[in-house]
Amino acid sequence: MTSDTNAQQSTASPSPSSEQADEAPAVWVPALKEAAIAFLTAALVLAAVYSIWFRDFHPEFVRFMDRGDIPTLALQGNQFIPIQAGDGNYDGTHAVIKSYLNGAAILEIKAPFTAEDYPFIAFDISGLTTWSNAFVFWQTAAEPGNVHRLQLNRSGDEVTQVAMPYGGNNYSGEITTLAIGFVSDPTDHDNEGEPITLKGVELRGFSGWGVAEQLFEDWTNPPLWQGYSNNIVRGIHATGMVYPNAVANLLVVLGVALAWLWRKRNQLRGRLPQTRLLAVALCLCLYGWGFNDVLRWHWRVAQLLDTQERYAGLPYEERIYNNPIRCGRRDDCFEHLLPYF
Repeated sequence: MTSDTNAQQSTASPSPSSEQADEAPAVWVPALKEAAIAFLTAALVLAAVYSIWFRDFHPEFVRFMDRGDIPTLALQGNQFIPIQAGDGNYDGTHAVIKSYLNGAAILEIKAPFTAEDYPFIAFDISGLTTWSNAFVFWQTAAEPGNVHRLQLNRSGDEVTQVAMPYGGNNYSGEITTLAIGFVSDPTDHDNEGEPITLKGVELRGFSGWGVAEQLFEDWTNPPLWQGYSNNIVRGIHATGMVYPNAVANLLVVLGVALAWLWRKRNQLRGRLPQTRLLAVALCLCLYGWGFNDVLRWHWRVAQLLDTQERYAGLPYEERIYNNPIRCGRRDDCFEHLLPYF
């Protein structure tokens, strides 16, 4: 009788390990759900704050706002005239660059426009490789002898939309000429012999959609390897608008604050929370980490392809030469030290 009773008691009483297993989903599933709601709500709040106080966050854009409904100015590639190029041709409405001249190829158009009407410029090109850098050049009516420039940020074999307000006072008033230039990196590969196609250019007026597109391009296309011994890379390129790291941190902090306020509201109504605030905060940290990592993973793939193209399977001296920092300088490559340098 005693043994039967003990067996029944042991069967009826769950083990501590099974209780902990049951508690885990009971804690984390509602925490993940609440954190997701708080994270999305925080994103909406940040978007609203950013929209309302955009002028304060970005005073450089103020002179481009309130210009009315400015139509997009579209230019076709065959409207651009090569002022420096080794070889090229026109293919329908496209301009094709087949080789560089003295390490560069530049296409220019004389199309006068007012700078303040067009804070964003998007170049539709294809064929850009890791061996070349792209720039937008312009001249103003006030300083006809000076050529100003901004570097364009790569997106695969293309370039992203560029925010021209980061040209400062150099981009103001009447613009007389606009140009796009492709310059070989210090290793002198001249785009590795690949043709570059300029399909067209769009000059875009200020709009909320234009800002959103610029932010998306900035966040998903940061600069690639910079030639440092450690992989030190800015969160965005030099002409980016907002750092995604800052946004991710704000989303987590604001999400925790919103979850805390929601709990205070429920306490006043006599409702108990389903899970602890600490669990929700940890889940918010997980979402913040995921937000940052998702933005960068395709960029890591691009870094891998860049590394493979420059260094994979090559002799040591060629790998040295293909590094634009270590030994790729045009006039100072220390070739007499190869392959030991």
